[in-house]
Amino acid sequence: MEKRIVIVGIILLTTSFGFGQHSSENWTENELAQYSKLTKLANYVYKKDQSEIPRDSLFKYYIYFDNILNDTVVERKEKRIVAFDNLFSFFRKTIDSIGVQNLDAKPVRFYKNHKIYEPFNEEKAESEFVDGEKMYTNDENVFAYFKKEEPENPLGVLLFDPETNKLLAWILINQPGYSWFLTFNLM
Repeated sequence: MEKRIVIVGIILLTTSFGFGQHSSENWTENELAQYSKLTKLANYVYKKDQSEIPRDSLFKYYIYFDNILNDTVVERKEKRIVAFDNLFSFFRKTIDSIGVQNLDAKPVRFYKNHKIYEPFNEEKAESEFVDGEKMYTNDENVFAYFKKEEPENPLGVLLFDPETNKLLAWILINQPGYSWFLTFNLM
């Protein structure tokens, strides 16, 4: 009887933590590292006021902002930091409103039969570059996030930096014929 209680307890513990209740079979090493970074970030910002979240820590551990911080044009750098503060509030609000324990994510490549994958499907890419190459967004380093009770209905996508595995962008702009991630070097 005591062994059964311990086993049930272990099973409950391993399945009761938010942002992480799915199989990571067939994931790449980068995807596992990016997922780990995402779960740490989500737990770090969950239910905290912006004043409680040091921007330096976000940039050091979770969000790729290195190229912006190294910008030598002070005005442009300050403008991008203000833009970051405004846009990051949307990321935090999603986590706070749904609840970190109710969210999860997995590589977008697992959604090849879903509408969310269309910007990443080379065969369906409509626009072309001037040199004739198809314009599409590669699905590497991209995760789809979703409510745990509806994993088949992703809410959005997240782009990670492949070198640092830090979050790079969380806004995908869809325009007729093509899509692109809003990154801070574009601002």
